[in-house]
Amino acid sequence: MTVPAPTEGAEGQLLVVGAGTMGAQIAQQAALHGVDVALVDVNAQQLQHAMASNLEWLERRVDKGKLEPQAADAAANRVTPMDDLAAAAAGSAWAIEAVVENAEVKRDIFAALDAHLPAQAGIATNSSNIVVSRLADATGRPDRCCNMHFFHPVLVMDLCEVVRGPATSDETCARAVAWSHRMGRTPIVVEKEIDGFIVNRILGAASREAFALLAGRVASAEDIDIAVKRGLNWPMGPFQLSDFSGLDTVLGVRRDRMEREAAPGDVATVEILERMVGAGRLGRKSGRGFYDYAVDPPAPLPPPD
Repeated sequence: MTVPAPTEGAEGQLLVVGAGTMGAQIAQQAALHGVDVALVDVNAQQLQHAMASNLEWLERRVDKGKLEPQAADAAANRVTPMDDLAAAAAGSAWAIEAVVENAEVKRDIFAALDAHLPAQAGIATNSSNIVVSRLADATGRPDRCCNMHFFHPVLVMDLCEVVRGPATSDETCARAVAWSHRMGRTPIVVEKEIDGFIVNRILGAASREAFALLAGRVASAEDIDIAVKRGLNWPMGPFQLSDFSGLDTVLGVRRDRMEREAAPGDVATVEILERMVGAGRLGRKSGRGFYDYAVDPPAPLPPPD
């Protein structure tokens, strides 16, 4: 599909469901580009945390001279935190779901959105692992559903993978592309559903090989990371990236894929990650993963036995 040029003012309010890291940043990214956003979560504390985290990011940009104070204030004010999905949906032209990576939870959200969104509104899931065909039949508008996979951190990473499901219409695909442009992100279109889409499929192949090398005691995680950074010029090695993403999150994705489409290296990857997560080593967010983040620079740690 040829990606059309961005359209100005073609849509109204954006609804983002889920105020975790991804949802919060998707909302703020849209607001930075003039979009009014309703950010919905049933957890009031999570909503408060999301708004505070986004405000801190905006303030850092102002302090660094990369954002004018007036622009930061405007962007912050364009995001409205809400705990009432029905009320938020009624006034929205497009919805992006960014809740936990659980298909049944997402299906419930899709069904609720279908019940309350205007008839012409589209519904996208930000999932990088759950394809929209597993969710769209929970609605009466499967032709208006697709994946819009943003990358972490959304406020930095430019790409959005728009993934067409079997029932996704050309119009919906074009609207998702236009929304990506409107939010200041570069879209590409994945014309059919496939595990990992494009970026994570390529990255996953490299990561599985890295885990297989570690499992075979060919080299340490630190040396594999150094090899990839210095030999391939990647900004992070595969184990640093896993720590950054969250080892529990990576484990969930890899285990799900192994159960559906086992590939060489999946078993070794899952076994190592299960030991890491079982030991409470979740990566940066827990302070320990393949590296110890209590020291600067982070120090390499061997996987638990």
